[in-house]
Amino acid sequence: MGVSGLADRTERRLLALLAEDRPDRRTFPDRLRKIGALQGVPAFSAAMQLLAQLRLSDTVAERVLSKILEHRERLTRALGRDPGLRVSAADYLHNVEQRLTNPMIIERSQFEETERSAVTDPLTGLYNRRFFASTFEREVRRGRRYGMTLSLIMLDLDGFKEVNDEYGHLFGDLVLRRVAKLVRRAIRESDTPCRYGGEEFAVILPETDRLGAYAVAERVRRRVVRSFAERTTGGRGVAMTVSGGIASFPEDGEVLEDLVHRADESLYRAKALGKDRIALHPSERRGEVRYPARASAHLEVGAVSGSEWLPVLALNLSRTGALVATPAPFRPLEAVRVALTAGGREDGRRRWLVQGRIVRVQPRPAEGHHIGIAFDQPLPESCLRSQTRAAGTARDAVSGSTR
Repeated sequence: MGVSGLADRTERRLLALLAEDRPDRRTFPDRLRKIGALQGVPAFSAAMQLLAQLRLSDTVAERVLSKILEHRERLTRALGRDPGLRVSAADYLHNVEQRLTNPMIIERSQFEETERSAVTDPLTGLYNRRFFASTFEREVRRGRRYGMTLSLIMLDLDGFKEVNDEYGHLFGDLVLRRVAKLVRRAIRESDTPCRYGGEEFAVILPETDRLGAYAVAERVRRRVVRSFAERTTGGRGVAMTVSGGIASFPEDGEVLEDLVHRADESLYRAKALGKDRIALHPSERRGEVRYPARASAHLEVGAVSGSEWLPVLALNLSRTGALVATPAPFRPLEAVRVALTAGGREDGRRRWLVQGRIVRVQPRPAEGHHIGIAFDQPLPESCLRSQTRAAGTARDAVSGSTR
C-alpha cells in the first residue's frame, strides 16, 4: 500500500495512468475524475502523492496537476521534444512553485521497498505498530467526520511461550509467519493487519460494527485451529489456537488508547474463559454475540414434558440462546425443548434438538410475545451458521470478498 489508506486496486489504476507519462492533457483530468468516482477516493490528491510524494488536498492537487500539464506543453515547445509528465512535474514543482526544495531521483520499485520496510514487521510482513497507530488515528478521524463505525480486533496466540521455549525461537518464528498469513487471508483488502508485538496481532476494520468484527475474528480463530491441526509446521505437528477481543468506535471509546484498552480487556476475558475463543467485554450483557436469524430459519418450541411443538419466529440467535416471537405466552424460568431445522427438501434437512429455559418474556401488543431462551448446551457451529445471517457475509459482500 504505497499511498496511505489507498486500496491496492485503486493504486494500480492510478499507477497505470501515470505510467503513460505522456497523457493527453484534455482527457487526463477526466480520466482521473472517473477513477475517483468509481473507487470513492480523492484521485487528484492520490495521483500527486504517487507522482511526487506531495500531500495536497484534492482541490489543490487538481490545480497543481493542471499547471504541470500546461508546463509540459511549454517545455515541449522550447525543447522540440516532449519531456513527459514526470520530468515536467519535477521541473515545475522544483523550479516554478518550489514545492520540492531538494528532490531525489530514485527508481519507484526501490522507493516502494524502502517505504514498505519502514511500515512493516520484517518477520511476518504485516504492518508494524507505528503504522497501526497512524492508520487507526486516520480511520477514527474519518469515522467522526462521516459518522461511520470502526472496529479493532486484538488477537493473541495461546501457549506460544511454551512452544517457543520447547522448540526454539526459529520454530516460533515459523508459527508467527504462518498465523500472519492466515490472518491476512481471512480479511478484506481494505482492512489493516498488524503485528502489535510478540505473539499479539491487531486488525483494523473500517466501516465494520461489533457483529462484523466478531464474525471476522471467529473466522481467523477457526482457520488457525484447522490449519495447525491439518498440517505440520517445520516438520513438527503442534496444535495452536488463538484468543481475541473486540472494541468498536464510537461505542467503546473515541481515542486509540481507550479502544486498545477495551479490546485488551476483552482479550484477557477470552483467556480467562479457557482460551481458543473470541470474547466480548465484561460489561456486555451477553457472553455470546447474537446474529440476526435468516428469514428461512425454522424453529419450534415445546414443553419438556409434552409432545406438541409450537412454531415460532426466530429474531436472533447465538450459540447459547435465542430471541423468538410467538403468539402464545411462556412462563419465566419454564424449561422448554427447542427444535431447529435447516434445508430446503425433506431428504436434505438437518434437525437439531436442544433444551433450555425461558429467561425473559416481553409482551408486544402488535406482535404477541418476545421470548428469550437460554440453551443448556451451546449450539454447534453448523447449526448457528445455517440459521443466521452471519455478520461477516454482509460485510464482505459490500466491501469485497475475502481472500
